[in-house]
Amino acid sequence: MHITNAGLLARFDSWVKSITSKDVLALYHDADSDGISSGAITATAIKRLRGRLPDVRLSPRHGGHNITDDEVTIMKKAGVTKFIACDVALDNHPDVTNKIASFADVLIIDHHALYEPFKKKNILLIKPQLFTDLAKPSKYCTSKLAYDLFSRVVDITDKDWLAVAGSISDIATEPWEEWMHSVFKKYKVPLNKDLFKTKLGEVGIYINDTASYDDQKIPEAYLIAVNATHPNDVLNSSITAYHNVIDAEIQKWTKAIKKDGEWHPELNLVFYEIKPKYKVKSAITTILGLKYAKEIVIVSAPENGQMAFSLRCQKGIAVNVLLVEAIKGLADASGGGHIPAAGGRCNIADYPKFKDNVMKLLRNGFTGL
Repeated sequence: MHITNAGLLARFDSWVKSITSKDVLALYHDADSDGISSGAITATAIKRLRGRLPDVRLSPRHGGHNITDDEVTIMKKAGVTKFIACDVALDNHPDVTNKIASFADVLIIDHHALYEPFKKKNILLIKPQLFTDLAKPSKYCTSKLAYDLFSRVVDITDKDWLAVAGSISDIATEPWEEWMHSVFKKYKVPLNKDLFKTKLGEVGIYINDTASYDDQKIPEAYLIAVNATHPNDVLNSSITAYHNVIDAEIQKWTKAIKKDGEWHPELNLVFYEIKPKYKVKSAITTILGLKYAKEIVIVSAPENGQMAFSLRCQKGIAVNVLLVEAIKGLADASGGGHIPAAGGRCNIADYPKFKDNVMKLLRNGFTGL
């Protein structure tokens, strides 16, 4: 990987160095392992730069992926002057981002697809495709991206293991194998071919399982990750209590796809509707996407009055583009993500139409690449 836009990195340096003790800083991070880990890495850097953690911390709830008007109001009332978002594609939601920019300077650290550029000068968007020649920006997960960015201005080398955990969770390890192996060696963690079955992989799993168990527990996982000085601090913490419950739920639903999945071999496609007790749809889709690497895996579950779905495909189809095309014309539908992994939602009544759209696109030779 080579740096193609050193000027953007210089702007990041200036933005971060401009933070003062008088600023009221808000942090918004996604609710999965990469989001929580990148949020904790960012919070650690902010604390070391100005002496305290972000004053306001927010994350998506109830399966959403965008900032609500209520959350904008909370930040405005708190007098927020600086705003940092991690692992959330706010360039896909310019209206809400511009609202925040009306009262705060905005920094977005993200690795999703590039959407609309911002016109306001006080919005700084940092994505891998804007400053590197990395062929797959999705492989530069936000945990690693935040770690590398903030390492330019403050010493956070004691959080390298958390960046590795986020990379494993997001299946974004390919470009960083040499660095990752050095981190494994540093903490004397044995390597395994299946990185999820290592201590650093378990860190990511336990953080993710906490959010799946109850999004009210996200602040607990976040603070544990912030305060941890070693991977064992997470693995021996209170959030381990949620893992066994979530793991049993995941095992139950992943095993049932053979019998209950709607298979379309001619399209290398499987639809799988589930009704889990906990928020495990994304984790289930990731596991099934790896297990059925030759298939397009689409797992759906009812959430908050809509049908939410996660898509995975290891090769040949850009599921983020497939999703966007398949929801066109569906009222209240939304979605996005990466080439190999994406997620979205639509009204439950429109889900059969979404499925039809997916199949029509694939029958017509769609790849999105």
